[in-house]
Amino acid sequence: MENITKANSAMRSLAVAAVMLACMVICMFSYGARAAEFNVTPNGENAAPLTKLSADEGTEFVKEYYAALSRVDIPAVVAKFAETVDYEGEGQRDRSYIRSDLEKYVARWPILSFKPEATTVSPKEDGSAAVTFNLSYSLANDTKTTSGHSTNNWILRRINEKLQIISQREVVHPNARPGLDKSPIPEAVEPEEALSDEDLAKSRKAQVAPERASKATSAAKTPRTNALGDFVIALDIGHSPLRGGAISARGVSEYQFNRRLVTELYAKLQSFGFTRSFIINPEGEEIHLIKRAAVANERNADLFLAIHHDSVKDTYLKKWETDGKIQKYCDDFHGYSIFISRKNPKAAESARFATALGSALLNAGFTPTLHHAEQENRPLLDREKGIYAFDDLVVLKTAKMPAVLLECGIIVNRIEEEKLNTPEYRDRLTDAIELAISKFASTPAATANSSQAPAKQQEN
Repeated sequence: MENITKANSAMRSLAVAAVMLACMVICMFSYGARAAEFNVTPNGENAAPLTKLSADEGTEFVKEYYAALSRVDIPAVVAKFAETVDYEGEGQRDRSYIRSDLEKYVARWPILSFKPEATTVSPKEDGSAAVTFNLSYSLANDTKTTSGHSTNNWILRRINEKLQIISQREVVHPNARPGLDKSPIPEAVEPEEALSDEDLAKSRKAQVAPERASKATSAAKTPRTNALGDFVIALDIGHSPLRGGAISARGVSEYQFNRRLVTELYAKLQSFGFTRSFIINPEGEEIHLIKRAAVANERNADLFLAIHHDSVKDTYLKKWETDGKIQKYCDDFHGYSIFISRKNPKAAESARFATALGSALLNAGFTPTLHHAEQENRPLLDREKGIYAFDDLVVLKTAKMPAVLLECGIIVNRIEEEKLNTPEYRDRLTDAIELAISKFASTPAATANSSQAPAKQQEN
């Protein structure tokens, strides 16, 4: 009987223990569910319920951040950080540290300009999101200027119903040396793209060293064959980060379009066997227009090709609102245009390549624009192929080899800008350019089926 009593007592104890364990499990599950619902952060802040961050939200957050930084609104920038942040590889930093760091930054560079691009947002199950983007920047003070681009990796999270940064990393790729003196007058850095022969002679006085280097290096060159691997193409990215050229209908500088297309064209030329092709100014430094041609001359290039994107005269531009900002556009004109200088020492060969390029673009389904003749009275050499004369264009007339400038499309045209932003459209464009170069490189000048004189102006 005593044994039965002990057994019953043990069973009751086990039952009580089981009930207590079940209660603990239920409590833990309930707490976990509540924690997940309110997304409690390590520092005690409550995040909003788990809703995935959209691409538009992430993109807008990044834009707002750099807009505040550009106007030196430090409190607005600091407010976008969580209480503690994994900050630039320095470990966890609080807002006071970040504020101090930003204040030092803007004290050194009070003139700021930023342009975030190609933002991608990757939501996570815990409600945070990884945000990556490229950033173009230019910084200046009273005596110095610098520019470049960077790649950025942030992690964002909603905390107390507010989107905030919990991790921030940036890898900077400067285009120019920090602290580059601004002492040269603007004309000595980037003069007008077109100069008369007299003005060009004056401008060249500041460029004696590059000219001498050109003569010294070219004299040491050895003769080459016309095989594709030996055919040297100098690719010129039009404009620079600080002098970005035209502004697109959505507020993007022409330089960004030029740089992207040249990079893609260069890769394609390399893959097709033009292994000695090169980009004149891959880092985007501020260099004189004469220097651009001088670099091509130094390296004994066989062809100079400048890549640009087009606009129209201000009188044709209209205002519209996009992404909360007022921009200017003109949808009346579209298409490519090709320019040569009849003052180039290889003018006939320039015209021959321009003809090959125009034919390739037409065959690929592109159409030329005639607005340069109609708006600007620019001499139109070939209406069908969209070839113009721009005799005093510095980069064309100072190059010692055949030289052509291609305006790939009109970026103030809203539809054409969208097309130029699609990889498929640009791939078709670079295919046509590569085809024209291959044809030009494989056809010796003496046997080319074209006139050896520059094309004559056609009637408009």
